[in-house]
Amino acid sequence: MESYRLWGRIIRHHRIAKSETVPIEGGDLEGALLEICRRFDVQRPLQLPKHERDLEAFGRTFYSREHFTEPIDFQKLEIEILLPEGEKRPSAASRNPLSDA
Repeated sequence: MESYRLWGRIIRHHRIAKSETVPIEGGDLEGALLEICRRFDVQRPLQLPKHERDLEAFGRTFYSREHFTEPIDFQKLEIEILLPEGEKRPSAASRNPLSDA
C-alpha cells in the first residue's frame, strides 16, 4: 500500500531552486515538514491557522519570509501533500454555487 508523501519546494526568483519528497509516516505531517526543513537546512516556519486551512482545503500551502524568524535567502517554501496513485483529492468543482447563495 502506498503512503502519502510531502513535496517541499524552495522557490527563488519564481523558479524551483530545491525540491524534496518525504513520506508522511503514520499521518505525521509535522514530522514530514521537519524532515523537509532539515533537508533544506532551514528552520521550521511558523504554522498559522491559514496554513492548516490551506492544507485541508487544497493539500498545499506556502511559507514566505514573514513566517521565518531567521533571514532566508529564498522567496518561499511551498509544501504539497502528494496522494497515492489513483486517489483523487475532493474537487471544489463539484460544489454548486447556487446552493451557497
